[in-house]
Amino acid sequence: MCKIPFIERPYGCTTGLTGECAYLWACFLLNEADMGDDHVAYDTWKSMVDSLKPAEGKAIPAIVHYAKLEEAIKSYGVR
Repeated sequence: MCKIPFIERPYGCTTGLTGECAYLWACFLLNEADMGDDHVAYDTWKSMVDSLKPAEGKAIPAIVHYAKLEEAIKSYGVR
């Protein structure tokens, strides 16, 4: 298990995550699924990582709303 990432919500919002925070959580959950040999979860998080991955000429989202990501974060006891 890796170090659990931080939670950063956009200013004035109680739901959603910043793009960077969502990307770090998706990477963390991808690694956890890989270590646990959970192929379905791995594919889910891999597609999320690919969509959030920073790239030249691609803007980082200011806010990201993924219910599955929020549920996974809650399962780690982080709010």
